[in-house]
Amino acid sequence: MLRKFSIFAVLSAAPLFAQTASPTWFTVTQENSSVSVVLPAGTTYRFGTASCPVQNGAASWTQITLTAQTTLSPVSMAGGNSFPFSDPCNGTVKELDVLETSSAQTISVTNSAATPATVAMVVPSLTPATVVDATPGSNHTLTFTNFTVAPGSTQNALMFAFVNQPANNANNTWEGTQMNLSIDGVTLVCSYGQTYTSGVFTLSCTVPSSTSGSTVQTASN
Repeated sequence: MLRKFSIFAVLSAAPLFAQTASPTWFTVTQENSSVSVVLPAGTTYRFGTASCPVQNGAASWTQITLTAQTTLSPVSMAGGNSFPFSDPCNGTVKELDVLETSSAQTISVTNSAATPATVAMVVPSLTPATVVDATPGSNHTLTFTNFTVAPGSTQNALMFAFVNQPANNANNTWEGTQMNLSIDGVTLVCSYGQTYTSGVFTLSCTVPSSTSGSTVQTASN
């Protein structure tokens, strides 16, 4: 299966662009009367669901930051409630998530129906924000990874392609095409870097030496 994308951007260049680190929620377990967890002090957890039928499909979460090590046993609202709050979405299977912090968090997860019964789950620390040099004339390499094909695709099937508009005959001409990308307001002029290999391909990009014109950006897929 081949997915086609056309991307055009004409933007004023800025001296730097930042990759902002935002905390990520990690799912520890689905609601399960056989599972219990031990959460360390300082952990922020939420229990609920991204879509609650009784609330017309809206997300429904209850969030708490712990001041002391806490055991939730079981991680379930059925047959007793180990949480310090009522059911955020009654009648729906919920999940327990933990938020990244500046330090890694080790969570003990016990499932009485599994072997081994107790395992340690590590929620990694929050990756600090980085600033990337984007002065005019600087060069960068963009790497795209983890592409997969749909089940049943033929051997060596293409999985992803960047193409220039118009997309006529794009299946035959996508290699070697050039495109512009915009990251945090910085224009990168990119050319195809290498043949796709093992789920990875790269784009070789340069910040233009000069830019002009107003900000215009369109994207379609």
